[in-house]
Amino acid sequence: MREFPALSTASAWVERTLASLTLDQKIGQLLHPCLQPSATEGERIEALGGVEPGGMFLFSGARQAFKNTTRWLQEHSAVPLIVSSDLENGAGRMVLDATTFPSTMSLGATGDERLAYQMGRAAAVEGRAFGIHWAFAPVVDVNVNPFNPGTNTISFGDDVGLVARLSKAVIRGMQENGLCATAKHFPGGGLDDRDQHICNTINPLRMDQWLAISGRTFQEAIDLGVWSIMTGHISLPAWDPGDGMHVQTAPPATLSKRILVELLRERMGFGGVVITDAMDMGGVTAFGPQEEVVPAAVEAGCDMILFSSAKRDFDALKRAVREGRLSEGRIEESARRILALKETLGLHENLDLPPLAPEDSAHFCGVSREIAAKAITLVRDRNGALPLALETGARVLSYHFRGDPDDGHVDAFDDLLRARGVDVVRYDETDAGKLAKTNGFGEFDAVIMSAVFDTSWGTNRIRPAGSYMRDVWALINSHHPRLVVVAYGSPYLIYDTPHVDCMINAYSPDVNTQKAVLQTLIGEISPTGKSPVNLEAPYLFKYLEGLRYAL
Repeated sequence: MREFPALSTASAWVERTLASLTLDQKIGQLLHPCLQPSATEGERIEALGGVEPGGMFLFSGARQAFKNTTRWLQEHSAVPLIVSSDLENGAGRMVLDATTFPSTMSLGATGDERLAYQMGRAAAVEGRAFGIHWAFAPVVDVNVNPFNPGTNTISFGDDVGLVARLSKAVIRGMQENGLCATAKHFPGGGLDDRDQHICNTINPLRMDQWLAISGRTFQEAIDLGVWSIMTGHISLPAWDPGDGMHVQTAPPATLSKRILVELLRERMGFGGVVITDAMDMGGVTAFGPQEEVVPAAVEAGCDMILFSSAKRDFDALKRAVREGRLSEGRIEESARRILALKETLGLHENLDLPPLAPEDSAHFCGVSREIAAKAITLVRDRNGALPLALETGARVLSYHFRGDPDDGHVDAFDDLLRARGVDVVRYDETDAGKLAKTNGFGEFDAVIMSAVFDTSWGTNRIRPAGSYMRDVWALINSHHPRLVVVAYGSPYLIYDTPHVDCMINAYSPDVNTQKAVLQTLIGEISPTGKSPVNLEAPYLFKYLEGLRYAL
């Protein structure tokens, strides 16, 4: 049942505003460049490029920088500007002094709609307080492929019903509190083992499968009344095979009118705003230069161009109209929807930043802690290693191995141990070959291995790989009786460390999760999380290999 009103594309304000705009201003409404909140005035002016864009994406920055930049942008916009950011886990990973929440998959491990709603509400209340109107969340992709480097922990899991249920709770939390939610990445990521930043990825499902899996999560979001959908640079050959020569040449949704108009709008009934994923990604730029793919995206049915270079993309769209590739009517169609979204969010009446109540901040911090604690999943403890006696004087070998130490680490965990009086000896993946392997590590009371392999952009990395793995297997094969592996990212680490006797999946490297892991290790809390993915999934792929051979 629809819970949120459809965008009113023919309201009095939309009609009046649209009538007042020149063609150039209408084209500008389709552009959505990006900016650092800390940008100088000169950098802001450069980002606008002499154009009046319809929106602006802000990267991470401090609270006051967000406020200052969003105010400046509105003061320099004739039509209210819609400001967006990636609020997939509340506002705290973008607005650095807002509430930081664990990963989306942590929510999946709790299975709790109340917590999902509260995380969505936190994104709305804190986001609007800092000038953000549009969240590029939730991710409704189903993590079918355990080796997908772009979905993984930003998905709720691999159970279609769970993903649909929790994503709708997040959408409610956002849109009931004045923040536009975005179901992404249409027509559904999570099935390829490659990254859209590098090339277009493939959703290989047959249409009956697609309707039951990827299509279902989007359809339920549409039926609920989500106001926007983000395209993925993802091909769906079952619906649009392109030239039919190879699945890789099937066009990504961003460039496919069949997918965006015939499937999304006409068959699925979506009437909201369609925004592209970032247009500097290899999944779309591989199909032509920006001057070609930007008009092609609008031609295919996209309303807004994310990470647009305002001046360049304005010129490309203006030329496309002049040459007859795009009609002014097509530009106006998208401009109407964008204006209608702004009106739905109340931007036409009030651009003031609502105050953030201290009690709201305190409540959201409590919700974050609750998610972290309830997500902790004990994968196995074959020999009863837990709880660990981590008291004053205990010696712990703490080994960290990470995919991107700058972006994802759990360095605070060692500090938490030291605060308890534990003597911590630390190694990490940069110390490959330095770990003495001769004594079974018997001088340590416990060996704690912390792994952070999370989604990344442009690396195709989600699994541990490198010479440090020689140290990893040496530690595991020491058979230390109190060795514990904790995965703070991909839950499929057990596939690469299959003989570990004690493993915990924590899903997220945030500080609240690190604290919850320590509480679990020492027995202060019992792990209650349920794996939101099938940990046997990597093995299911093995049996497909034989299908390549005719016997």
